[in-house]
Amino acid sequence: MPVLTPDPTRLDRLVGGQLRSLAAAARLPHATTERLGEVFDALTRESLDRTAAEAYPGLSRINANGLPFQWSACFSTVGPPGAVRFLCETGTPGTAACERLEMSLDRLGQACRILGLPGVPRWFAQDVLPTVLPDGGNLPGHWRSALWTGVGAAGATVALKPYLNLCRDRPLDRWRRVGRVLRSLGRERALERLCELSSQVSAGSWPVGLAVDITPTGEPGRVKTYFRSESVTAAWLQRWYTALGAAAHLPAVRELLDAFPHPDRVAYPDGAFVLTLEAHPADGVLTLKTDLAVTRWTAGDAPATRGTARLLGRLGLDPDGLDATLAALGTPPPAQDRSDVVRFVGLGYEPDGSHHVNVYLEPPSATTAGEPRRDRPPGGARRRAAGQPSAADVAAAVGRGLRWLNRAQRQGCWSDYSLPVGTADAWVTAYVLAQLPGLPAGPSRRPADAALRWLLSARTPGGGWGYNGTCDDDADSTGLALRALRSRGLPVPPEALAVLQRCRHPDGGVATYPPGSLPGGAWAAPTADVTATAVAGLGTGAARAVSWLLGQRGDNGLWSPYWWLTPLYPTASSLDLLTGPHRRPVADRILEPTRAAVRHYVPDGAFETALLLRCRLALRVPAPHEPLRSLLDRQNRDGSWPASAHLRLTTPTVHEPWNVVDAGTVHLDHRGILTTATVLGVLLSLCNDGGPVEQYGAG
Repeated sequence: MPVLTPDPTRLDRLVGGQLRSLAAAARLPHATTERLGEVFDALTRESLDRTAAEAYPGLSRINANGLPFQWSACFSTVGPPGAVRFLCETGTPGTAACERLEMSLDRLGQACRILGLPGVPRWFAQDVLPTVLPDGGNLPGHWRSALWTGVGAAGATVALKPYLNLCRDRPLDRWRRVGRVLRSLGRERALERLCELSSQVSAGSWPVGLAVDITPTGEPGRVKTYFRSESVTAAWLQRWYTALGAAAHLPAVRELLDAFPHPDRVAYPDGAFVLTLEAHPADGVLTLKTDLAVTRWTAGDAPATRGTARLLGRLGLDPDGLDATLAALGTPPPAQDRSDVVRFVGLGYEPDGSHHVNVYLEPPSATTAGEPRRDRPPGGARRRAAGQPSAADVAAAVGRGLRWLNRAQRQGCWSDYSLPVGTADAWVTAYVLAQLPGLPAGPSRRPADAALRWLLSARTPGGGWGYNGTCDDDADSTGLALRALRSRGLPVPPEALAVLQRCRHPDGGVATYPPGSLPGGAWAAPTADVTATAVAGLGTGAARAVSWLLGQRGDNGLWSPYWWLTPLYPTASSLDLLTGPHRRPVADRILEPTRAAVRHYVPDGAFETALLLRCRLALRVPAPHEPLRSLLDRQNRDGSWPASAHLRLTTPTVHEPWNVVDAGTVHLDHRGILTTATVLGVLLSLCNDGGPVEQYGAG
């Protein structure tokens, strides 16, 4: 690979330098790196021969700004330990698509020869191209390009994957072209399965591209068809995976969606999903990959990278892998409110069932690294010096947070969320009070006392509390309210206890709503989200509840959430019951799987980070100071924390939302009340117990 003088103003030299850096990080053999560099030069000689800029007109839109090159980082438990992959476009910007198609084919042949093949394989030139592209090179006027090339290098191998444009004619015609390609390549069983699928999943699925792997021997490898979604709900994905018989992968897809929440919307934006149907060389073996166009609903690169780390951790992959890739690319700190680098995040699986995560990255350049637009904590958060936070730091953060929370109170209560039934006031007020049981007497406690009086006046005719005044009593709101009363030594209304008793099941679990209530279904079934809270409110029945909760714990050591996106909420609630004072001791060996899980969990946002600290405190898990420092650094200047408590309004017919893609609409605490109260709850625990504060680095 030729060594060029670095020049960050020239796109070819900038991206070429990133290629060398990635190859070194992947520990590619020297010979592989040299061949990869030659292929890169052949395919991008004209397209990257320009100055780095804000926009790149004249070619297609691999990236939103037109830059004709994109990195693809793949994280998997199988395959080679290091790889370098990219997608690029060939040709001179501004020339006609037909002219660039001719050059692209010529350069594809050159790349093949660099890799030891005689040129573009005959099957591609004579079978695939004529089937997909118009006769005589009469490309549609709306086409910016007809062909792109993907390149991947790992170990001693460099492989090519040409992509072809399918965006013409009716969707049915596009499906048929894919079928003809499969037939021409001898994939008869794959063709049969494609025909079976089409009647089940074609709605809202637009075939937009087709790619075929050119194997090192020159034979066709995987045939990939790319389907772009219309504005659809998560049910669109569920149909695809169910129709293909891939329901076993739905929990992983659920993790993908939960890592990048789209709150308060039923439908995702147009083009949010690009689903890839992969026909493998073993005829009839089909797999799926789902790419999320995360820039369409995330605020910037920072939430996108945090979501990716969360996804990697939840799938058992290396959550630090993306950081290593970004470091090799020389990417500046990710922006909170700008999407400069992360373009798509994808989840796929192999025929052996293993999962992989792909992250598609625009090459960072000086044009996207302006300091005023980057590395700004959300909401104007305070910037603090790195290092161990002190007890004084924690106390100061608590003081600011309490003052903000007091100012956020309206007419004696706190309210947040916006569900179809309205804003939550009784539930949110009870939650806040349950998080702040030990406030000292004085001005800081007066709003809490006012909220307690409001809460007592907000009981429903049924005797307990609901989400708000228009909703029936539920065990979660009622349990939180009773916890708040008990923590302050106040009597609990017997009618409220009766509400919880009606929701209690003989096995020890507690449902959100009692049997026979509407809408019934899973809402009247016991859930880990509610059980510990309700039992704490009841003050009795802990032994049976502990037994039930231990039976509900997942294989990963955590409890799965019914009403939340994070498993840390039911896990923290369950640990309160399992390890709290005056509870029957639980053997350490029983909690060891949970201890291991929280030791390695990667949180996303202040809400999850606070819950993680709460879990670690309950389990007495020694921890570095980073989670606590992260909470302090995330605090906004006004004293609040950025909203990140994602609630799922789970469909009543869904009993295990963690195994279902179309599980219900996600909602965010836009005012940040729940997030801030949760953070204050754990920080107050640290302030009130000097031992754990020192354990987490505050001494």
